[in-house]
Amino acid sequence: MKRRKIVAISFIIISFFIIIIYELNENRNEKIEQQNVEEYIEMTSEEIKDESTEEIVESEQPQNEKVQSNTSYKAILEIPKISLKRGIVDATRNFNSINYAISADLKSNYPNEMGNLILYAHSGNSSVGFFRNLDKLDLNDKIIVYYNGIKYTYTVTNKHDILKTGKAKVISSKNDKYITLITCNKRRKGYQIVIEGRLSNSEIY
Repeated sequence: MKRRKIVAISFIIISFFIIIIYELNENRNEKIEQQNVEEYIEMTSEEIKDESTEEIVESEQPQNEKVQSNTSYKAILEIPKISLKRGIVDATRNFNSINYAISADLKSNYPNEMGNLILYAHSGNSSVGFFRNLDKLDLNDKIIVYYNGIKYTYTVTNKHDILKTGKAKVISSKNDKYITLITCNKRRKGYQIVIEGRLSNSEIY
């Protein structure tokens, strides 16, 4: 009996330390992610400043070389209502980007072009469940995308569920700019949540 108690206590202690290590690692990854996000915004902001100035500055960089972030992000997505601010990467056939960051569909148009920026992310409670609170968005909420020195603000215009079939009908336009966010619906098995927004403002950041 005493031996069983010792084993049980040892198991509890080991489990406790595993949980602590996991939490510390999650906190560390979160700090790194936020640093990467802020780095992208800072670097692309400097790029716009450099391109907009008329003053000629001597540099070791080639004249036409753009300032690049050390991250692989193409843009940053921010949704103030759910305290989300994460990097966006392009989806590829050979890289499961949704398990790394918010993923832009291959058919997307980034906000410097007319069309629709289509984004996917997980909705679970894992470290990559970036869209876990997407269901809390309502009409007229704001969605922000930082892209190449420009801050694009979208207003939510539609929210609905679709069957999880691997396909989704999205807005296609050559005259305006839209954003579509898609993730699994945690409360309706077999369904996905679709959030649609339309560009309402853009400004240099």
